[in-house]
Amino acid sequence: MRKIFKNLKNLGEFDVVVAGAGIAGVCSAIASAREGARTVLIDRYGFMGGMSTAGMVSPFMKYWIMDEFDGRVKPLVGGIFEEITRRMDEIGGMIDNGFNAWAFRKVVNEMLVEVGVEIIRHAVVYGVEFEYLGRKKKLTSLILNYGSSFYRIGGKVFVDTTGDADIVYLANAGWMKGDEKTGLTQAMTLFFRIGGINVEKVIELVRQKPEQFFPWSSREYIPGRIISIGGFFDLVEEAKVNGLLPEEIEYIFFTSLPDEGEASFNTTNILGLDGTSSFDLTSAEITGRVQMWRVYNFLRQKVPGFENSYLIESGIQVGVRETRRAIGEYIMTGDDVLSGKKFDDAIARACYGIDIHGQKGESSRLEHLSEGQYYQIPLRALIVKKAHNLLVAGKCISSTREGHSALRIQATSAATGEAAGVVASLSLAYDGEVRKVPYEIIKEKLKARGNI
Repeated sequence: MRKIFKNLKNLGEFDVVVAGAGIAGVCSAIASAREGARTVLIDRYGFMGGMSTAGMVSPFMKYWIMDEFDGRVKPLVGGIFEEITRRMDEIGGMIDNGFNAWAFRKVVNEMLVEVGVEIIRHAVVYGVEFEYLGRKKKLTSLILNYGSSFYRIGGKVFVDTTGDADIVYLANAGWMKGDEKTGLTQAMTLFFRIGGINVEKVIELVRQKPEQFFPWSSREYIPGRIISIGGFFDLVEEAKVNGLLPEEIEYIFFTSLPDEGEASFNTTNILGLDGTSSFDLTSAEITGRVQMWRVYNFLRQKVPGFENSYLIESGIQVGVRETRRAIGEYIMTGDDVLSGKKFDDAIARACYGIDIHGQKGESSRLEHLSEGQYYQIPLRALIVKKAHNLLVAGKCISSTREGHSALRIQATSAATGEAAGVVASLSLAYDGEVRKVPYEIIKEKLKARGNI
């Protein structure tokens, strides 16, 4: 058995240990606890939500298709994700698929407490202890840097929802990172929020100069419906020439938030840095906030509708699109996504296409699926190949870079997280051997939740 420290304080033994409290981890922990497992959720922040809260990433990207028979919207993700969105809507925290970070924090905190999930905040996973059973590793405990000390926390089954595959990495259980040839990872973005926007004036500009905006940009203001606008192409290019905007900014993109006149901006473009490096994350957040202020000043000076706007806040941390991915029993590919592939061991559905934000020296890539088309995600992509009792969910599931670029969005992460929590809990009857859980049992539970 691999032991890192001796004589550490023990935080207890749990059935299921979930590391990382982004949307995948939250859904995994809730699902596990609802299945009756004693579950603990660990995170480095003082609140839950990951990129949904610390990163302020809004809106939820497309997770629905149009029904081919009656044309109605058909969500592909239900279950815990649907419950989160419904409860946020009830407290005024949703506008279509856009949401407020404060509403997300409130709702998921309540849901975790309601089902009895043990919560450990302000803790960083420092190491993994394991033993070998045959050629595969059986994890026994995590070492946490918690406050000023190190602690051990034991478990029967582990779920890595860290976004960076930290547990997989620390256990040396097999992982990939970035582009298969160059190693490059996607550009990062610091989200920020602006208030005091006269949205109707901005939409009027879109109507007057449609060629200056992406075709999907909103052209009508309907109270209570989300506004999505991207472009301002010539204004951006002119501002870069005049030094008002940095060269990295390609366009302005924002979506409205529930509070009137407020919007979330997905505009900063941070290149050449590694999201697994604390040094690079520091640089990214410095760069991101410099870009944010320059974008805000540009909007106030040059764009109708922003004359009386004000900057409210930025994400606590930069939005990281891509780092490590686990090597699982199956590796999801871009072809799987674009062909709408279905699997015999499906645990989730999605329709978001390939979306790669290019780094220095590479082009961005965006490829959508046809309307009504969707693909499935197999259970094997959640099972770490070199481990007996380790699952992954969210951004770090087993996939190529192309596949990952489609799977990384929040709704899909919620679905894979819920599936991982269900499988982890069910595997307790098999001594934590996640491969031994009969798929028919998993399928029945996930189908009832509306996820497959």
